[in-house]
Amino acid sequence: MRYMKARLHGVNLKGFRMNDERQRISGDIIEVRSEDIVGAIHELPLPLPINKKGLEPYLEPTPFIQSNDAEVISLAKDIIGNEKDSLRAARMINDWVYRNIQKRPTVSIPSATDVLKMRAGDCNEHTTLLVALARAVGIPARINAGMVYLGDRFFYHAWPEVYVGKWLAVDPTLNQFPADATHIRFITGDLDKQIEMMKVINRLKIEIIKYGD
Repeated sequence: MRYMKARLHGVNLKGFRMNDERQRISGDIIEVRSEDIVGAIHELPLPLPINKKGLEPYLEPTPFIQSNDAEVISLAKDIIGNEKDSLRAARMINDWVYRNIQKRPTVSIPSATDVLKMRAGDCNEHTTLLVALARAVGIPARINAGMVYLGDRFFYHAWPEVYVGKWLAVDPTLNQFPADATHIRFITGDLDKQIEMMKVINRLKIEIIKYGD
């Protein structure tokens, strides 16, 4: 699904980061458009490593995203090989995480190095590892948290964004590149910020008005 229009009600959305190029909200109506991956290919993605002013925080290690860890760096380099195209490299990392991390519910605050040892986890583990691997090879990356439509309802979900000349939402848990339009972002930042999602979970009601390709 590349486009979705929905009504959000039941919670106060003040304080959440709801607007950017991918999604726009007006009143209680939100519109989400998945990025045009074909267009991105023809826009000549930035070569690696990306050193664009203002993106430094999205390349640095954190206590949970240990992109400077020797094992993380080694694996990231093995995954992308000699690839210098940031879009292709990001897809390779997304594919690797999807194929190599077992899908299993996990109750913890994950770190990238722990995920590498366990090789299992839910959306938080997949996202944390991808962000660390991307940063390790010079792709700015960050964590999003919000809601995603699975089956017949919306659930809490986390997924990454990578910068390849523009920000691109991807999903290594659901094997989506780019992430589809059912991903509604409320928070961007490290895992410690996700406590804010408690204001939304089990309270937010989402009514899909329109969707399509």
